[in-house]
Amino acid sequence: MHLFCLVGDDADRQAVLAAVKSAHEDEHQVVPFAVLGHKADLGFMAIGPDLWRLQQFQSDLRGAGLEFVDSYVSLTEVSEYSKGMPEELLEARLHPHLPPPDKTAICFYPMSKKRDVGANWFTLPFEERKELMFGHGKVGREFAGRILQLITGSVG
Repeated sequence: MHLFCLVGDDADRQAVLAAVKSAHEDEHQVVPFAVLGHKADLGFMAIGPDLWRLQQFQSDLRGAGLEFVDSYVSLTEVSEYSKGMPEELLEARLHPHLPPPDKTAICFYPMSKKRDVGANWFTLPFEERKELMFGHGKVGREFAGRILQLITGSVG
């Protein structure tokens, strides 16, 4: 779950810290980050096995006075195009350990796979989609060791 917030004058810093600590104690991972730009001040990436607990974390942040301006919910997945990957790499993708050491920035982007008439990603043959995703991943591999890539899936 990604949450993007504005921090108003009535935000309670201690309550925000308590919400993060509480989620960590319940074996959920939370990475707070500063947001560059004008749409939000503060962001949180939270992952864990219990969607109800993630909802509670969100409610705790709202109760701490943060105003949500955007959110994104997705599930961690292993791509259907990653057949043949070593098991330890697949496990690291499914169950990452956050925050990664020595990584001081976060980049979030939702990749859209269109479903328009005449331009529907899912009607392309599997091999063509696989080739396109390989090309997309090739760009990311140029940064191997310098980035941690988390792949999630969502609809809607």
